[in-house]
Amino acid sequence: MSLDYIGIDVHKLSSQVFILTSDGELLERRIKTDRVNLEQMFAGRTAARILIEASTESVWVARCLEEPGHEVIVADPNFAPMYATRSKKVKTDKRDARTLCEACRPGA
Repeated sequence: MSLDYIGIDVHKLSSQVFILTSDGELLERRIKTDRVNLEQMFAGRTAARILIEASTESVWVARCLEEPGHEVIVADPNFAPMYATRSKKVKTDKRDARTLCEACRPGA
């Protein structure tokens, strides 16, 4: 079974999403962090492994994304190996989402 790999940098008002599809396509989106937008973006997608960083919003976001059948992993933001590839010079939501996406791939 092919999976999409998704990293989401979740924040209270908006979240950065980075998707690596099973076909190798890379997609980036910024969406409002609310149930309606999450459902619209993820309800019709094929099976996905989604990695989000633990935060205030992560519990309800994870539950919302699990409902349509996605595998959701909530990561400890202090788990250093997950961020081995992240640039220490500039921290951005886009880079964090991409790093989360890359970390949820097998072997990462």
